Amino acid sequence: MARQRFDDIQLDLIAAIVAILEEPAGGLMQDGGRLLWRQFVHEAVDGLPQETYSVPHQEFLSVVRACARQEGALEELVRATELVAPAVGRQLQPLLEEWWAHHVYGGRNWSSLRQALQPRLPELASLVSLSTGGRRTLPAHCGTPWQAFVHLADLNSPVGGLPPGMVFLEHLAHCPELAAAVGEIRTWNDHFAREWGLLDGSDGLRGLRRRLDSARRHEGVGISAADPAGGAADRPQDDGAEAGREDHTAPDGRPLIRLYIRVATDRTPQPSTGRRRAARIPRYQVSACVKYANSPTLHREPGAEPQAPATREQLGSCVAELLTRMSALWHNRSELVALEFFLPLELLNEPVEWWDRDPARGYANPLLSTYRVSVHSLDRVQRREFHRAWRARWTHWRENGSNLEHTRRVVHECAPEPTLTDSEHLARLDAVVGSDDDVVGMLLCQPPWDHSKLGIQEVSLALDLGVPLLMYHREDEAASACRAAVREALAEDGLAALPRLAQQWKTDAAAGRPSAHDPKAIRSMGMIWDDPEHLLDGGPSAPATFVGGTD
Repeated sequence: MARQRFDDIQLDLIAAIVAILEEPAGGLMQDGGRLLWRQFVHEAVDGLPQETYSVPHQEFLSVVRACARQEGALEELVRATELVAPAVGRQLQPLLEEWWAHHVYGGRNWSSLRQALQPRLPELASLVSLSTGGRRTLPAHCGTPWQAFVHLADLNSPVGGLPPGMVFLEHLAHCPELAAAVGEIRTWNDHFAREWGLLDGSDGLRGLRRRLDSARRHEGVGISAADPAGGAADRPQDDGAEAGREDHTAPDGRPLIRLYIRVATDRTPQPSTGRRRAARIPRYQVSACVKYANSPTLHREPGAEPQAPATREQLGSCVAELLTRMSALWHNRSELVALEFFLPLELLNEPVEWWDRDPARGYANPLLSTYRVSVHSLDRVQRREFHRAWRARWTHWRENGSNLEHTRRVVHECAPEPTLTDSEHLARLDAVVGSDDDVVGMLLCQPPWDHSKLGIQEVSLALDLGVPLLMYHREDEAASACRAAVREALAEDGLAALPRLAQQWKTDAAAGRPSAHDPKAIRSMGMIWDDPEHLLDGGPSAPATFVGGTD
């Protein structure tokens, strides 16, 4: 029978256990201590190899690897080590818990999550008690959120409910010290909730997030330690598209400042020089308004807005100056900030999330490192003839999203056949998408950068047919890798998770973190996510009242 092959995480844990055993202060590097240790381990575990090694590292590796192949043997190894070298044994306990947590959460690399959960939290013990309904207290060897998370992996969940470890992660997502870890936490929990069928239902992940979000928004309303996932009574039913909704809280439930930035074509006449009229250079007027979570209206700060129009090349610097002035106005606030750009058709290909916050610094400091960034079609919001079809497709997906994504392809990939002209391709696309209400997204065949090109013609068609989501690549050479990343995300996490995943991919690419996707392709990825409920509805707080899409 073939022996078990260890994966990368298991090999790393075996190496880490060996490294602790080799610490000189533990006494196991001395012949006498190591001999006694081996005797204790052999008494506790049957079938260990009998070979002896003159090099301590090889001896430790031989024993640890053999124990790792037997169920329960690593626990015996740790127990024996605690008897011979107590200080070493205590250091092994967190690694043992990681080993068993890997059995529970198998099949997914946790290196990014592990790194994100290293900051120390003063309320760690109370969060463990809260997440387990008082069934588990924080042991002394758990000093980080990561160690507490893996410690909870062996604790059974209530019938039909979320595992306490996942509940614990959701509570961590509300800690200011772990703001940078929210994306990793949400991606991790979303994956296993789907894999284990725990996403929906009265005790599912979405329900827990709603309750935590509500408790965070309403001071004085908490989650009882006796019921860490919230009570089952009076819970609203999930509609299958929860992640597609926009509100004024961040994904972790904290209040969110939304800064709506409108970039509109400047129509004022440009001066001519001498007898020959100068060639008109397109210019744009940048304006902005703010929506605070605790305010029912939008707020204009005219003193912060640029007064002069800007060329396309000047837009990045113009927005950077706007953000500098707005940041000064927010000096006494602690909320996260989301930037929502409303761009005309000819600017949809602008990589706004990669614009620098301060171009004068001399190194890349993109907006996405600090802000959540999204792009909307200014033309779609402003032109009311687009709104009915737009609302219809969005509502159809909201009401049937879960079923649609399991039975139909909700994103249509625009791939012209070589034998068709551009006009024939567009006519066929119009017929296919126009007759299929299930399509809520289009993956464009070309970047939308020129009115004469096919990509922007597909955008115009999508606006006419009411398709809310558009995805595209900004560089032709990145097309295939971009499409592959989108397909994988749709297959694994569904359409609603795509904006969050795209943001996480891009922040990972900016930080140089390891990723399954080509960083150049991720940098090239563009997305328009237009939620009509968020953009058009809400009375005086609707972005359309500022952008110009309502009376």
